[in-house]
Amino acid sequence: MKKIRVFLDVFVLSGFVSSFFYGFLNPLYVSVILAHLDPRIIAVGAFMSSGFPVLIGAVLGNRRIFKRLYVALPWLMVIELIIGSAAAVVAAFDLAVYYLASMVVVGVFSTSVVFLLQKIKEKRYRAHRASFDRRYAMADAFGSGTGAVLSIAAVSVLSAPLAIAAAGVVQTALVYGLFLIMYRRIPASRKRRADEEPHPWPALRLQQAGFAA
Repeated sequence: MKKIRVFLDVFVLSGFVSSFFYGFLNPLYVSVILAHLDPRIIAVGAFMSSGFPVLIGAVLGNRRIFKRLYVALPWLMVIELIIGSAAAVVAAFDLAVYYLASMVVVGVFSTSVVFLLQKIKEKRYRAHRASFDRRYAMADAFGSGTGAVLSIAAVSVLSAPLAIAAAGVVQTALVYGLFLIMYRRIPASRKRRADEEPHPWPALRLQQAGFAA
């Protein structure tokens, strides 16, 4: 029970942190960055952020690919942080390039991380899924609301695109740090050795008894 509570607490905390930054940064992101972009650029970015998850989901439907990427999950997080940091620097020079680059990062890397982390729910939250979903939804709403309230006071402070983009990188780093805590607590699955495989004779005897009946 202790382990389950630890997992739930960390996952719920990650939901709060992620939603807090979303509620905090989204009004600033819309008013400072999206407001200065051509609507066609925004439409292209929206298509990218929704199209990539469909493609990633189809790719991760392959078990072998899913297992290999799950093992490499920490590296995917690191790569996303590096690319996200580079894109944040671009925000100081070209908002359109930054926006499109961030949509690629969200659509490809963030989506992959979220899909791969579903394995944790599969392993740890099956028996307490209703309680987990309720607590996570509460933390998500509380974080988003708290961030939105604080965003009102931050309008005069975070008015530069680079500052907003950098805050987004901080959000990713904090949330992924919590994700890594959960990931490291999940033991890696391993194949059985030959001497660990169950002997086939008991199964054969059961089958023979069934046929005899």
